Amino acid sequence: MKVTTVSLALVLVIFGGLGAVLAAELTDKVKVEVLTVGLHPGMDPGMYVCASGHLHIKATVHNLAGVALGPVKVAGKAFGPSDNLLGTATASTKQATLAPNEKAEVNLEFLTVGGPLIRGVKRHELTVIEASAKQ
Repeated sequence: MKVTTVSLALVLVIFGGLGAVLAAELTDKVKVEVLTVGLHPGMDPGMYVCASGHLHIKATVHNLAGVALGPVKVAGKAFGPSDNLLGTATASTKQATLAPNEKAEVNLEFLTVGGPLIRGVKRHELTVIEASAKQ
């Protein structure tokens, strides 16, 4: 009985660890690219200010994996002139499934970057933080 329980636990640990490795590899197979919005002159492409006064960055994610993915989650960081972190944001694709080679839009809203801070944004980073195979 103990051998069966230990064997089952070992199999679960191995496949659980394998799943985490595969998920990490899938994030590397999703390309995130900032869109050209052009709503606000003087702002970088893809950046705009919403009616609430928060900074937004519109981007697309492109599934380069050979499998369909569930919602893809993207994290963003906005940095000021001295490379200080002004704010962070996360967003996920709206559709439930992203087929291989398909693209989907994400819209990151930086709730802590508003008003005069928006003009202080000198650079930003977007990173895919979650992508899992759709069952």
